[in-house]
Amino acid sequence: MKTCPNCGELLGDSVDVCIKCRYDYRYRRVITSEELAKQRNRQIEEQQKALEESRLKEEQKKLQLAKNPRFEYKIVIVNDLPNGQIDGDGVQKALDEWAENGWKLHSAISNEIGKDSSSVSIAGFGSGINATIEQTILIFERCIKA
Repeated sequence: MKTCPNCGELLGDSVDVCIKCRYDYRYRRVITSEELAKQRNRQIEEQQKALEESRLKEEQKKLQLAKNPRFEYKIVIVNDLPNGQIDGDGVQKALDEWAENGWKLHSAISNEIGKDSSSVSIAGFGSGINATIEQTILIFERCIKA
């Protein structure tokens, strides 16, 4: 706690201006009504300027979003052939079908799922089953708003 040197009012440590007599600890004197009005006007102007800048940024953001294209995506999964090779005909068919409707290939991924395997061995003879499935995943993209 601190005491105002002008009027003796008891104030908190974080107070910069006495609430009773307007003594300002930064200037070490009492602030006149004119100075107080100037400070308030300056604060109001700064707030208005910040608000206007915020509005301007928001308008620019909206304009930029309106200019930017928007896209939609579809995923197509083509299972590979039983011998593990890529089903080229299946992939080509998917590419042709989706391209007809305005889609373009964005990316393609090879995926291997189900890596479980089992084996049976009887008297030295064994057989195993690999239950993996290979897939080609195609991701298509189309512009919905330019």
